[in-house]
Amino acid sequence: MIASSYLLSALLQFIIVLPFLFFGKAKFEKTEYRFLGIFALMFLLWSVLTNGFGNIIVNENQTWNWLGKVAGLLLGVFFVYRNKLISKSEIGWTIKLKKGTVMPVIYTLLLVLLARLIIYLSFERVNPDFDLETLIFQGSLSGFCDELIFRGILLALLNKVFVAKEDVFGYSLSFGILISSLLYGISQGFILQEGYHLQINLIRIFFGFLLGLIAALVKERSGSLLPAVIFHNVWMLITNH
Repeated sequence: MIASSYLLSALLQFIIVLPFLFFGKAKFEKTEYRFLGIFALMFLLWSVLTNGFGNIIVNENQTWNWLGKVAGLLLGVFFVYRNKLISKSEIGWTIKLKKGTVMPVIYTLLLVLLARLIIYLSFERVNPDFDLETLIFQGSLSGFCDELIFRGILLALLNKVFVAKEDVFGYSLSFGILISSLLYGISQGFILQEGYHLQINLIRIFFGFLLGLIAALVKERSGSLLPAVIFHNVWMLITNH
């Protein structure tokens, strides 16, 4: 029942995003349906694995979802090396950034993170339970797993379908970026809990979308997941949830 609730929750999240796929393109080619199908499958697998393994407690003092994030990360790494549809460079599986993008990306991320810190300190409750486990988890797996799946694999699959891009202050904005960011936001705040109780948190959806949007923009401009992973981890260290 628990596994089915995770799958149903992921299906509901995907169904919400589904209409937006057709806003970006009136007609899809057969090969594009293949990319969209894999996009849906990877999202569902990520959701079920990360949430399902989250129930497994290794240590009685464990706070965070270590096994779930590791399972999601392994799924992503397996796809990177075994798939033949998208390349490692399209996923951003490199630590080398495109020439001329380092400083613009750094300035952008510092500005966004500073704004997020100000908002957090001004309007949100500071969590006093910040221990070593939280520091390690939020500074590592938190961003690595989610960025590899969403800004790496899922965005690369969508880029095969939605090729049109608009230049916004030097950053390329596309329907693929918007859809993957929206899906990430919904996955953070639209959740079907055990017992099939629906929990909707609009604040988490908004900040999840914003995090995903900025991470996707810098990943596309830099050509690497590295800035997105660092940004994600620092964001999570600031908010601690």
